[in-house]
Amino acid sequence: MEELNKEASGEDLIKTLEESYFDLRKNNPGRDEHWFLANTWLKRYGSGEEVKQRGAEWTRFTAYKDTHEFAILEPPASIRGFALLMINRELGEQQASSYEKEFFQILEPVILSKKNQEFLDKYKKKNPLTWEEIQVEDESNYSLHWFFRSLELKQEYGEEIEGGWDEFGIDIIDVIDDMEEEGEYIVEEEYGD
Repeated sequence: MEELNKEASGEDLIKTLEESYFDLRKNNPGRDEHWFLANTWLKRYGSGEEVKQRGAEWTRFTAYKDTHEFAILEPPASIRGFALLMINRELGEQQASSYEKEFFQILEPVILSKKNQEFLDKYKKKNPLTWEEIQVEDESNYSLHWFFRSLELKQEYGEEIEGGWDEFGIDIIDVIDDMEEEGEYIVEEEYGD
């Protein structure tokens, strides 16, 4: 019975985030994918104690940083992937483990785009308004401009991909490579470009 309650709470979190996201899409048709995802984050996490302590600048930076990888995906994969990541953060690894395979499938285009050094090209194409907004240099401690500039440098010089996916306790690129070698992993066309 306890397992059913945990699964329900995971599904409840997904539903809550998806409702916020689709509400934002409906009411803000002129925005791009990253804006929708970051503002979904803000609706859920933008008023907690840590936010009050760290301030608005940190909050905005964190919302965009935590959602940027999903911003190259098409909906509903973009919000679903973000929601699955939040299950891990809010409910823990045990709860997230039941969504692990789906999470990896959703993220495959993101991982491949980083591996092929195409992530930022896809990001710019999918999120032109947000990209334009973050081109303004600032001296903030929490600068989206410098965060994305560091991503550009990593892509330009082909440095090893660093990501937040180790929250699941494994290297996602190694897992996908292993699955592909064993013939267990199939690309889901509906999630890619």
